[in-house]
Amino acid sequence: MSLIGTIETSWHKIPLGSGRGGSGATEVDLILVTVTDDDGATGLGFTFGLTGGAGAVKHLIDSDLTALVSGTPLDHWPASWEAVSSRTHRLGRGHALPALSALDLAIHDLEAKRRGLPLYRHLGVHADTVEIYGSGRATHQMDVTQLIEGTQRYVEEGLRAVKLRAGALGAEEDVARIAAVRAAVGDGVRLMVDCNERLDLPTALWFSRRLAELDVYWLEEPLRSDDIDGHRRLAEQTGLPIAVGEHLLGRFEFAQYLQQGAAAILQPDPPLCGGVTEWRRISAIAEAGSASLAPHFLPELNIHLAASVPNCPYVEHFPLIDDVLLETIEIRNGRAVPPERPGHGLLFDPDALHRYAHLK
Repeated sequence: MSLIGTIETSWHKIPLGSGRGGSGATEVDLILVTVTDDDGATGLGFTFGLTGGAGAVKHLIDSDLTALVSGTPLDHWPASWEAVSSRTHRLGRGHALPALSALDLAIHDLEAKRRGLPLYRHLGVHADTVEIYGSGRATHQMDVTQLIEGTQRYVEEGLRAVKLRAGALGAEEDVARIAAVRAAVGDGVRLMVDCNERLDLPTALWFSRRLAELDVYWLEEPLRSDDIDGHRRLAEQTGLPIAVGEHLLGRFEFAQYLQQGAAAILQPDPPLCGGVTEWRRISAIAEAGSASLAPHFLPELNIHLAASVPNCPYVEHFPLIDDVLLETIEIRNGRAVPPERPGHGLLFDPDALHRYAHLK
């Protein structure tokens, strides 16, 4: 019986260019976690932060989580996951679940490698490829010509859906920008719109009605993520599908949205929401609530999870940590293809990690 042995972490600060979405973040804190079992096999997990707090997450892994799980049987990981969740519950989910997520990803990577299987085959295959939508070529700083060019490049590359950003320039201007993109690409391309929590309810109601006229597929994070009732009212009054999830942590927060009819598309982020273990629970909750999943960020990891469940029609093409990867997601005819290497298969560039190492 293999036991969890050493757990090592590293912290990297990766600068973000101007073409990295609409959150306004200028860098991403990447926390890598390497788990080694007593046979010498390793698994790599990670979490990230866009708004600070990464040091607290790293410290939690280095101290409490390492002490809790080191020496425990690898095949008892589901029980260990619950033990860690219980012991850190009073800390709140903001630090505890990202820390547990990184450890959980490392354990699943290790288990898949021990079986010699890519992660999606280790979990069980529902699909060999998953459609991918373009998301990294639309920011508030771009003018309309640049937005159109970015969308058209995605279409030329075979993608059939593209996400635009809104909420920072005023609703009327955003409608005009989105309308110009729709006119340029025609009706054969699905458009999604992400507001990054920037609207109030009256503006969101007006805005969503205009988006419906432009045949927008979903409206993402129009309001603050803790305003579940506002999202419910918006969904009821406009009928436009609402997508949420990058700021939600754990299955209970996602369940509240479904129970209130406040979202139709859930976007859990595995390095934040509880890892593979919790992500798959969220998938089951979504399936029971007639919702679909479209995981947030990082298609190189998310392709494995999306291919392992029956209700995940999309992964997101977004270059969050491309600068430290040796290989990015393979796309064939608009669909993401999981790598066949054992584990999750992410290949990190050691030189880039060294360059962005944060020595604390």
